[in-house]
Amino acid sequence: MHQPNSGEAVSFENQFKLHFKLLCAVAFYIVNDEDAARDIVQDFFLYCWKKRHHIQITHDFKRYAVRAIRNASLNYIKKSSKTTLEEVGVIEQLSKNFPGEELEQDDQRNKALWEAISRLPEQRRKIFLLSNQDDLKYKDIAVKLDISINTVKTQIKLALLFLRRECSWMVKVMACLFFFKQW
Repeated sequence: MHQPNSGEAVSFENQFKLHFKLLCAVAFYIVNDEDAARDIVQDFFLYCWKKRHHIQITHDFKRYAVRAIRNASLNYIKKSSKTTLEEVGVIEQLSKNFPGEELEQDDQRNKALWEAISRLPEQRRKIFLLSNQDDLKYKDIAVKLDISINTVKTQIKLALLFLRRECSWMVKVMACLFFFKQW
């Protein structure tokens, strides 16, 4: 795989590690099924590996991958027959505005998310950030803060509920990333 305009080859494994969670979030946003989302992303990377000598990416890999996952997810929904054609059309329209494709709006989204996180109660915010920013597992957070694992679970749940109200679509993506982190 080659990252255009970078001047150097980027390993396939690095691309996988760098983009796997985001791409799973994109797929989950559309198919609303964690296992299916993971399968779609893994199939995409398998396809990329098999076609690595033939794929020509004219922009950056992330943008290419997000669009490919979006399309693969929509195809999954169409083939699964779990939804009507009208629902697929609505999902397709909504997914055109998926945040992963609009990179220039990332700063505004991040600002809104951090503002919402800053409004969490102090202990809840600390637990939430240890989990999502520092990538600590529930058990590690409980040990570090000298609290029970159930308290950690409850505080994470309450933080996600609050953030869902504050930033509806962003929390879905963040929760998906959190679940894939645990995988």
